Amino acid sequence: MVLRRLHQPEIPRCRQGYGRFSTSLTSDRVKRSIAFLNEIHCGGRCIMKKIIPIIILVLALCQAGAFGVRADDTDIYGTTAISVEPNILIIFDTSGSMSTVDVPGEPYDPAQTYSGSKIRNAVYRYASGSYTLFTGDVENITCPSIKNALITKGYVQTGTGGIDNINTSTFACGSKSRKLRMGNWVNYDALGYGDMSSRISVAKEAIKNLINTTDNVRFGLMRFNTNQGGRIVKNIGSTKAELVSAVDGLTADGWTPLAETTSEAGLYYAGKTSWFNSGVTYTSPIENRCQKNYIILMTDGEPTEDSDSRLITGAYINGDHIADYDGDGSSGKLDDVTKYLYDNDIRSDLGIPGESFERQNIITYTIGFASDQTLLQNAATNGGGQYYTTNSASGLSAAFEEIMASIADVNAVFVSPVVPVSRMNRTYAGNSLYVGFFKPDTSGRWLGNIKKYGLSSDGEILDKFGVEATLSDGAIKNNATSFWSDSQDGPNVLMGGTGGVVLEQTSRNLYTYMGTQTALTHVDNAFSKANSVITYGVLDVANNTERDRVIDDIHGADKAWVLGDILHSQPAVIHYDTNGDGTLDDAFIFSGSNDGMMHCFKDSTGEEQWGFIPPDQLDRLQLLSDATTTHDYFVDGSSVVYQQDGGQKTLFFGERRGGYNYYALNVTTPASPSWLYKIEPGILGGGAAQLGQSWCTPTIATIKTATGSDKVFLMAGGYDINQDAAIPLSLDSQGRAVFAVKVADGTVSSLNMNGANFAGMTRSIVDLAGFDTDGNGYVNRVYAGDLGGKMFAFEDDNGDGVWSGRTFFSASADGVQRKCFYSPDAVAESYGEMIFFGTGDREHPNDNTVVNRIYAIKNEWTDPAPAMLTESNLMDVTADLIQMGTAGEQEAAREGLESSKGWYFRLENLGEQITSSVTVYAGVAYFTTYTPEAGVVTGDPCEAASGRGQARLYAVDYLTGGAVYDFSAVSETDGDGNVVERGKMDRSSLIGTSMPSAPVIAVLPGKAVLFVGVEGGVAQQDPDPVADLNLYYWRQITN
Repeated sequence: MVLRRLHQPEIPRCRQGYGRFSTSLTSDRVKRSIAFLNEIHCGGRCIMKKIIPIIILVLALCQAGAFGVRADDTDIYGTTAISVEPNILIIFDTSGSMSTVDVPGEPYDPAQTYSGSKIRNAVYRYASGSYTLFTGDVENITCPSIKNALITKGYVQTGTGGIDNINTSTFACGSKSRKLRMGNWVNYDALGYGDMSSRISVAKEAIKNLINTTDNVRFGLMRFNTNQGGRIVKNIGSTKAELVSAVDGLTADGWTPLAETTSEAGLYYAGKTSWFNSGVTYTSPIENRCQKNYIILMTDGEPTEDSDSRLITGAYINGDHIADYDGDGSSGKLDDVTKYLYDNDIRSDLGIPGESFERQNIITYTIGFASDQTLLQNAATNGGGQYYTTNSASGLSAAFEEIMASIADVNAVFVSPVVPVSRMNRTYAGNSLYVGFFKPDTSGRWLGNIKKYGLSSDGEILDKFGVEATLSDGAIKNNATSFWSDSQDGPNVLMGGTGGVVLEQTSRNLYTYMGTQTALTHVDNAFSKANSVITYGVLDVANNTERDRVIDDIHGADKAWVLGDILHSQPAVIHYDTNGDGTLDDAFIFSGSNDGMMHCFKDSTGEEQWGFIPPDQLDRLQLLSDATTTHDYFVDGSSVVYQQDGGQKTLFFGERRGGYNYYALNVTTPASPSWLYKIEPGILGGGAAQLGQSWCTPTIATIKTATGSDKVFLMAGGYDINQDAAIPLSLDSQGRAVFAVKVADGTVSSLNMNGANFAGMTRSIVDLAGFDTDGNGYVNRVYAGDLGGKMFAFEDDNGDGVWSGRTFFSASADGVQRKCFYSPDAVAESYGEMIFFGTGDREHPNDNTVVNRIYAIKNEWTDPAPAMLTESNLMDVTADLIQMGTAGEQEAAREGLESSKGWYFRLENLGEQITSSVTVYAGVAYFTTYTPEAGVVTGDPCEAASGRGQARLYAVDYLTGGAVYDFSAVSETDGDGNVVERGKMDRSSLIGTSMPSAPVIAVLPGKAVLFVGVEGGVAQQDPDPVADLNLYYWRQITN
């Protein structure tokens, strides 16, 4: 993390009636911050610092099934599968050229040798319209499903239709998706064999076979008109017999209006008036908001008679124009149409804002039959699908088969946001974004991945080719290619990313610590069958056979996927000078996972450098091998790395629900990590000072001691599983602590407040925030909320290492237990600080019995400490009278805010709870919430997959709690009947479903961008513009 002090002119959010301007004094916690410190001058006085957060993304791929009985935030991922059939409109090329007789009529026979340039038994990879040698003999392929398909059919698309993916190094089952062809089949397809058939007759047979053999989809058929556009021959949803009969009746005649016909297909899907068929207004075939919609365009030629002016100037589906929609300089082309249909919501009347399936778009696949053209490839890419080209009946069948397999393999994803600091200009965020994935499963072993994307100076998320990787709503495109992948992997957890690279590695460096040698690369620490120090007793299994089985299993032997789920662990991305030239020329990614280890990945390639299995996890690894339906946790805590100036890098991480310990490793040389120390639950003395589960992501700080100062990790006590109960016991036995340990050796420093020496600590504490309020480089104030709703404040303003504390607020004074899971944010004021936090129970996401709150409380640090504040000391601004009241009520609200000890408002949606720390930026308090599904039976078939609740982003004035942005489309009036630009409903915006991530703000060279991870992608919001930052000085604390 890099700390900088920056000057920033006064931001024009200072308003009359509040006299002074304050902005965020954000914690320097690594997990939230790139760590910018902005020094703000207001009235000639410096009053605060600001930190801009890091971004990290964690995506979940949800599958049907139950995931055990433990109460935690994964409860929302157990969902029911959707049964809604997709819509597929086939556009059949009926141009005159389809009558050409040049297609091999005889089906492929694997027993026959076809002449040609390709080696008969060799296997070739098909990509981008060309073939490259994959392996010299099909016998080299050891993955049975792939080998069998190649030998019997001559072609295969790995990873679809029940076929495994492939390891491109060993040719065993693996992670790579490939289109593979036998050399014999390529010769057959290219040259033809036997009697020739017309293109249209071959296409008819292929499509009729597709219709007759494919169930659980709704087909429709479209053809070209003679000279302009196209028309629907059979509506989507027609019977198989009707469709087959219609195909039989097609004749080849006319031109090839590709863009016109595809645009007409869009009008059909949208239920609009036809452009090319007089008197026709369509009824949309889209019946449900969760229904997937596809176009399969098969053509044998380039477009002709395909330039109707409406493609450029006509008002299309949403009242706008197609024109040059893809920005390539050419307007009204097929690739413009497919991009429009993919990027836009064509049935905005169906989607429910903020819920699953809010947007209905169309994915387009293209097939060049006896034709290979760039336009078709671009059209498929822009349309979110894939492009195929073929010259034979067998090839056409293969294309349809692979398209249907791809359509069947549709995933729903969830997102939670790392954008590391720029290695070149440390005032800004970097140009890469890292996305962690996890895939819930009915088995106990969930799978995971990390993918890398680019980030433009304006906040656009880019794939490895510099193309936008997300749609306008933030969803990752199906055809996006992440940085370490050589094929389109989209949001698919089991394709690309570090997981795909690891699967291709022939060996792995897995270490543990056996207590004798600190160098983890020493043979005594090797997690391998050859290491006799690791006995079957160490692994808590019955014998050596079981020992070897567990070790093989953790290494991933014979596994179709190796990397485990990355659920709560926030990766740390650290820059290194690996060649000693003084520049940061490489980076490494450190991430925990529930496969039992902390991973180190090389940023440039995605390769796993090593994995470290904490010694206390060794006897639990068998849980990953057992046939169980219970998902277990291992290294589920987040990572932080402290770097001394030009010296040692210390990696520090916990286990969250996976255990009770924290570990520190020396990662100064990333290829040669070494053991430093472990922090155990009894470090503070046990008893009332006993630590709980190691949930805390420490804050790196410098604090004063009696003799000088220490570089420390600020720590919270951790989670007590007593809180899993619906009604917990009144006293937690663990986790009641706020303390600091020295980075150098893990011993306790001067801050040590716990249940044994601070009577007010009765509930566990899982997060905290530290602040340097006087700008001298030493943290002198720490805030932490507990799971009983109390907010504690600790200070060492004398700088002598003697800390005092007070319980300054309770959110549960009315007898209702409200929990504080997240650290607060703070704004410096003349009297002290204004503290921002909210309540919610993350481990019971579906509970709707508590009305949670968001609080902004003044802490004046009077001496002696006043009585504990409660809501009675605050102003209730739930009604937002400062914006919505009469003139008199608005004035009274202003006076009340000035005289009270702060404000709060209730989260009024049933069961709504805060899901993040509050981030105050440029006078706006941002936070996210989750509202569980109400459970009302509606008869909507899409509800089976939308029971994951609603995600909201709040943005409120930090001084009043009033709305800042015009989020709501609903017009509101105040108490005097005046229409207000921003009212109560504008406080929040529905941004998707599932539990959202924390809002994180990245300051980029082009602008500041706020990111929030939600189901399917990353929601974005541009914060209020701020003036350019001018660097006064900076001091590196950690990367």
